[in-house]
Amino acid sequence: MVTIYALHHEGKYLSATKSNMPDKIQQNKTVHNSVSSIGVSVSPSSLSQRNESRALFGKRISKKSIMLTPLSDPRLVSTNVSFEIKMTKIHYKRVAFLKVHKAGSSTAQNIFLRYGESRNLTFVLPIIRQDHWDNVIGIESTLNDYNILPPPKNKTYDVLCCHVLYNSEAFHKYMPNDTAYVGIVREPFDQFLSTLNYFGAPHIFERIKALNKVLKYLQNPTQYEHGIPYWWSFTNNRMAVEFGFPSNLFRHYSEENSMNYLRKLDKEFQFVIIMEYFTESVVMMRRILGWTTKDVLYFRQNAARKSYSFADNTHRYMYERYAKLDYDLYNFFYKRLWSQIQKEGLDFHSELLYFDRLRKEVEDYCRSKVDKSSNYIVSASKWSPAFVVSRDDCDYLDME
Repeated sequence: MVTIYALHHEGKYLSATKSNMPDKIQQNKTVHNSVSSIGVSVSPSSLSQRNESRALFGKRISKKSIMLTPLSDPRLVSTNVSFEIKMTKIHYKRVAFLKVHKAGSSTAQNIFLRYGESRNLTFVLPIIRQDHWDNVIGIESTLNDYNILPPPKNKTYDVLCCHVLYNSEAFHKYMPNDTAYVGIVREPFDQFLSTLNYFGAPHIFERIKALNKVLKYLQNPTQYEHGIPYWWSFTNNRMAVEFGFPSNLFRHYSEENSMNYLRKLDKEFQFVIIMEYFTESVVMMRRILGWTTKDVLYFRQNAARKSYSFADNTHRYMYERYAKLDYDLYNFFYKRLWSQIQKEGLDFHSELLYFDRLRKEVEDYCRSKVDKSSNYIVSASKWSPAFVVSRDDCDYLDME
């Protein structure tokens, strides 16, 4: 286990955030301990140094230790490929990721954790409190001085990727002006079922006396949500709650006001991932943020089964009548994703084919039982510089 500690100037631990990285990687970590500062910093790992040296290929790496991916052959992607790397004009170093519950956000979070760790960036970390998960800043509140640790002296935050409610003013207070804002959404009924499967919502369903409690709830959700603060409930338009929709909309829905807020979010978020089209989203996000292919590789994390005994698709229309804010949110950014992709032209689909095949090959390599002392080398493509996938990279990719 690796623990990133936030230290007081007297050496007292203020907080600890844990991740399931193998113990071997822990040996490469150091703890930021400055007598003059109060804060948190992610220390540089040997990962980036190893990758820099390995990128020299034949000069410093023996040919015996190189495993070339078949996708390094450009003929497998295009018959007319120039190796001029295609990158966006804007490169975002800092990112604020709105980690939405039960929307595939653990898989996305891994991307941002690896990005920040490999570049020694400073994370926004929660002050660990009793009965709080270590990747949660707040499930009922936005960023404030009482739920996050301050950055190290003379540093600013670079990466936010823990659970917290979005509030534009609060986020901009703590994140620099050049931060990219990224969110994630999921088809609302699927998100609702996943929430029930994971959390159970006992405060509601223990009160329902019926053979099929979910069906009974869906017949009149307002009856069972009555008296529960909207920002506390995980079954009342939860994605809209986490995206910071105005409180009055949860009491009195207005399509016009919902659209007005979505237009505001449209201006504030550079990108929003659609879980059902995660690979397409990741490729599009790479282009918008100006990151490399290696930066956005991923393995599926914390994925639950897709069928549930307590509900099925015949109940979907009932939930859609109730969760109007969540459906507004999802439909809005679903359409925006495909509009963004359409503007990229056919080259996007070539990259998507390349990335999807490469991602699967890297996952097979990392999860196979073969000796991983041979590194996986990916040659430069039209969309990314050459890079190496080491055993440590595999461990990071598999980190939850």
